[in-house]
Amino acid sequence: MPSVHIVGGGVAGFTLARELVRKGYAGNIKISDPEGLPYDRPPLSKSLQREYFVPPAWFEQHGVSLIQENITELVAPTAEDEWVVLATGNTPKKLQVPGAEHIRSLHTATDAADLSAALEDGMFGQRVLVIGAGLVGAEFAATAKMLGAQVTLVSNSEAPLSNVLGVEMAAVLHAEHSRHGITVLSGELAEAGAGYAVVGGQRIEAEILVAAIGVEPETTLAQAMGLEINDGILVDDQQRTTTFRQVLAIGDGARMTQRSRAVHWEAAMEDAAIAAATIMGGDARPHSVPWFWSDRHDSHIEAVGDFTRATQHVSRLNRRGQLQVLFGLNEAGNLVAASMIDGGQMSKAVKRLIARGYTPSIEELQDSSVGPRDLGRQEKA
Repeated sequence: MPSVHIVGGGVAGFTLARELVRKGYAGNIKISDPEGLPYDRPPLSKSLQREYFVPPAWFEQHGVSLIQENITELVAPTAEDEWVVLATGNTPKKLQVPGAEHIRSLHTATDAADLSAALEDGMFGQRVLVIGAGLVGAEFAATAKMLGAQVTLVSNSEAPLSNVLGVEMAAVLHAEHSRHGITVLSGELAEAGAGYAVVGGQRIEAEILVAAIGVEPETTLAQAMGLEINDGILVDDQQRTTTFRQVLAIGDGARMTQRSRAVHWEAAMEDAAIAAATIMGGDARPHSVPWFWSDRHDSHIEAVGDFTRATQHVSRLNRRGQLQVLFGLNEAGNLVAASMIDGGQMSKAVKRLIARGYTPSIEELQDSSVGPRDLGRQEKA
């Protein structure tokens, strides 16, 4: 009987199972995941909460087998109606310093629950030290501060996430931490111990130490299967691995050849839609313009496109003269990226313009009176 074995129950793995159910797949669907019931990861750092995609009854109702297990070995299927899909995601980078075992991570629901309990059980105003000011680090720092902790945030950059937000926007957002009462330090972590860390020669005391220095693709199983790996499990435009046609890879752990690896929620869902089409022999939409969002303090942040391709930045200020939208143009003057704070419908408008290959004038990009619906009005004229 036809079958699909999905290894990993994150957003990519679960979305694939849901897509197959929606499309009426007639074979067996199985999800293997060491944590059991699939849940969404963004709420972990934003609110230290586990939010399940669907209740347990959904799996039984739709005939999807959900097995809590850690798969370490798999044989690639050879039959054309049997599929293995690796949705193994990513794993946190580890600090290589003396005493690193004293520093917590924030990657799983268990990590979030442990940190939530530590913050709730500890004294009000207890000290929290966060190493790394990327998405997870910044979101957790804001959450810990909101829960009453004294937070110190350490970064080796004055503009973390500049590659995805643009330097100007990244710097503005990083500076916001100080405005909300977080102590921000620049420097390298040298060592850690029970209740302290040494950063840039300075000893910092803290009851809770957390590292959020980035992630890397989880490829342990892929390597055991002999799959081709280069900053992720290499796949073609149908999500097939370059080694076995019946083995697909999707989500944060996969990378399409000739493209950079995408590590965000929407890309994982699009991978799953493509994989479902491959399994069922249909057509799928190609990946859309990249987009992601983040919440920290009282701001909603969005980014569209690829700032690594931008050589020129155009700023749009709000009525208070503060940066609200940063547009990125490439060498040819084409719009390729944008980041924004509380931008409303602006991200959708920019995404549409980038997809169509249309670039508004510099004056139009800068003019705050030109709303998202009117941005690019010359194209419609």
